Amino acid sequence: MKRGIIGLLAALAAASCAKAPAPYGTLPSPAQVQWQRQELIMFYHYGQATFSGWDGENGSCNGTPWSEDLLLEHYAPEALDVDQWVKVAADNGFKEVIITAKHHDGFCLWDNPESTADIANPACKNPTDVVQAVRDACNKYGVRLGIYFSPWDRVIESQNQDLATYEAGYKRAAADLMTRYAPVVEFWLDGNHAAAFDWPEIHRTVLEQNPDCIIFSDGGPGCRWVGNERGRAGETNWATLDVERWGLTPGNAPSNYATLLAEGDKGGPLWVPAECDFSIQEIGDPDGWFYDPADAVKSGLELLQIYYSSVGRGGVFLMNVPPSPEGVIAPKELAAIEEFTAMRRKVFETNLAEGAGVSASSVRGKKFGPEKLLDGEYDSYFAAPDEATSVSLEFKLPEKRTFNRLVLQEYIPLGQRVESFSVQYRDADGQWQDWQKGTTIGYKRILLGADVTTDAVRVTIEAALACPVLNGFGLYYDPYQ
Repeated sequence: MKRGIIGLLAALAAASCAKAPAPYGTLPSPAQVQWQRQELIMFYHYGQATFSGWDGENGSCNGTPWSEDLLLEHYAPEALDVDQWVKVAADNGFKEVIITAKHHDGFCLWDNPESTADIANPACKNPTDVVQAVRDACNKYGVRLGIYFSPWDRVIESQNQDLATYEAGYKRAAADLMTRYAPVVEFWLDGNHAAAFDWPEIHRTVLEQNPDCIIFSDGGPGCRWVGNERGRAGETNWATLDVERWGLTPGNAPSNYATLLAEGDKGGPLWVPAECDFSIQEIGDPDGWFYDPADAVKSGLELLQIYYSSVGRGGVFLMNVPPSPEGVIAPKELAAIEEFTAMRRKVFETNLAEGAGVSASSVRGKKFGPEKLLDGEYDSYFAAPDEATSVSLEFKLPEKRTFNRLVLQEYIPLGQRVESFSVQYRDADGQWQDWQKGTTIGYKRILLGADVTTDAVRVTIEAALACPVLNGFGLYYDPYQ
């Protein structure tokens, strides 16, 4: 008897001292984890196209050839309230903003030492350094700064510069941006007509002054384009990617890029999560991503649906909000943003799983018990034993509650593992009924389904690449469906 008690105590002690699971596969950097946890980023497309209605994607500016003089003639803001742009972002939960320092047309919103098509040219009607103004507003409101710097340039194209000269100038200008406006947390490399630069060297230039900067392009290395401009990640979305296999660069992607970039590569050698870009306005020629008073604006409900298909599928929500010629985020856009914020906060203000008792079919040890899923601490997590690549978690609610949204999170600092999972609820007769299924989880997965009233929910991780490690669970009710 004594021996049995000693054995039980030893087993309990071993369970309470269980080691943390080993990291699995490719891992994110701390900067990538911080970037992912922001969830919401706001994009500002602003420049001469705000006034001309023609951006560099068009072969000419309403029939007039692109030139430096043309850009300087068109850029004519009479007022600029950059503070308002960033305050709107901060007030609505956006932790980062990205400004188009230079779009494809070649006009620069700062004094670019490599160009005279910029705000410092004496012919420019408004000399405000817009990038600095955004930097100052970010400092004021506690928002992080990202910079878009297009490799394509219509002015340089019209001058027929050779590639080596073009690349050297681009690299020096990038270094100037990254030094002058540091800290810069994201550098956006648009792949549209991107030249065949030495991209690893460009990356080194960017990271020299801002080593934690997330570099965006089709192949990262910090984050990847999602493959569409609708803010929609794949239902299956791996944060890992085989960049070398697919030959991904800012200017090169395979023919299956839409599916590849939306879904990533299971077990890929690089951590390159998806950033899901879209515009609050309906994008249409000739103005593209710049402000157009005639463009329809997405409703708050449409933005909430995009949130579900981006953040809710393990991606990041990147919304373009183009400032108007009056130098502000215009009333229609502002109203839609505020409606989205009110809806999002209403849906997620109460976790209906609070107070639930939690059990698991297998547990690594007390330190990593299933109750960690509900403690609200990001770095606190449930983990299954090493040998378990499937596990069931049961949540017994204090009383019957009605939900139609379910949130699961993996603890991505230890890698992305889950391949498939299912959700059931207990009906009035005590029987388990199927509710929804999912594939990957990643940073965050939001499952959408029919209204269910129940006192118990069961989540089964059906397949994983290594023992599941989960750090968040929630049940929510969306009244706007």
